[in-house]
Amino acid sequence: MIQDRAEAVWDFFKLLVRNYTEDRCQSTAAALTYQTLFALVPVLTIVYAVSIAFPSLHGMGDQLQNFVFANVVPESVGVVQEYLQEFSSQARSLSIPSLGVLAITAFVMMFTIEKTFNEIWNIKEPRHGFQRILMYWAILSLGPALMLVGIGITVYLFSLPLLTDVTGTSNALALLPIFLNGLVFSLMYITVPNCVVPLRHGLMGGFVVAIAFELVKQLFGSVMSRSDMAVIYGTYAAVPLFLIWLYVSWTIVLFGAELTKNMGLFRSERSKEREPPLVQVLIILNEFFRCHKLGEVVTDKSITRLNQRIDMQNWQEYKSRLLGMGLIRSVDRGGLVLSKDLNEVTFWELYRELPWPMPPGFTVQKEAWEEVIHNKLLESYDDRRSAFDLDLERLFRGELI
Repeated sequence: MIQDRAEAVWDFFKLLVRNYTEDRCQSTAAALTYQTLFALVPVLTIVYAVSIAFPSLHGMGDQLQNFVFANVVPESVGVVQEYLQEFSSQARSLSIPSLGVLAITAFVMMFTIEKTFNEIWNIKEPRHGFQRILMYWAILSLGPALMLVGIGITVYLFSLPLLTDVTGTSNALALLPIFLNGLVFSLMYITVPNCVVPLRHGLMGGFVVAIAFELVKQLFGSVMSRSDMAVIYGTYAAVPLFLIWLYVSWTIVLFGAELTKNMGLFRSERSKEREPPLVQVLIILNEFFRCHKLGEVVTDKSITRLNQRIDMQNWQEYKSRLLGMGLIRSVDRGGLVLSKDLNEVTFWELYRELPWPMPPGFTVQKEAWEEVIHNKLLESYDDRRSAFDLDLERLFRGELI
């Protein structure tokens, strides 16, 4: 039992590292580092706007900045906060067109983050139009608002004399930054990808990243405090340190995204019952047909229920190909439906449109159509085997022409 669990953990770790490497997360973290430099001031300006938009949160924008730099950024690069606060305060006095440019800069970074997350989740179709703008604004406003509410709760709790005298209360409140960071990361992992991310996976990924952030922050601060960068860069030593920390931060965030995604993939990755790709497409189309008869839409969540036989890592590719063939379409209320009468589509036509080979057979389960296709595949396999049972030497000599 213990050995099986150890093997499962090791297999999951290998899957995680493999996907992290294949998705080029390291180079993406570097690109996001430079984009973050340009977007920090616009984001801080938006945070300030959110703080003054709600009377109950008025005056807490600066407290939020102090909270972030105290609990997310190591002490060795905290001096950068002074520069950012100065830039942000100057940005607040800009004209409306200039503020619009700053907002666009923040949205461009969100676009890059969304594109990166969609690539990690193998999603080919991003959100469009107003839906995308709403998602961006939700992240840029709800994230800071969530932290502001947390700060308000903390101040309120510390103001209660009974709580401040209770032993262990300070230790419990010291965990609040990790809790708030976990909620913010979970919000990102659940809302940014253009697919349904299970709440449990999003929360687990968010809080694992929050804990990792705290540990790496302490380690980073300890290592950099012993470095000689101040000798080389003088008073500007905080700038390269801040760049390094941004890169480390994005590396952790993207690793958390891979972790969240792979929680949903791991079960199907280990499953020995997954079918050949062509059969997987048939199973998916059968689910569309079933939902069509019931008047329901197909969602990512309903496809996830098939993960014992469907390789969920390829679901986005299957969906893209079926959309391209005009067999399914998106609907306004979310989800997908059949867009073509399946009476007009043959299995052969489906096979010709897809890039995968005809399998020799597959595991037949309870569906009657599966036995029909399985028997047809066996018959065609026997015919193909007899047709191609050729002596290679005679073939290359040209004796079979």
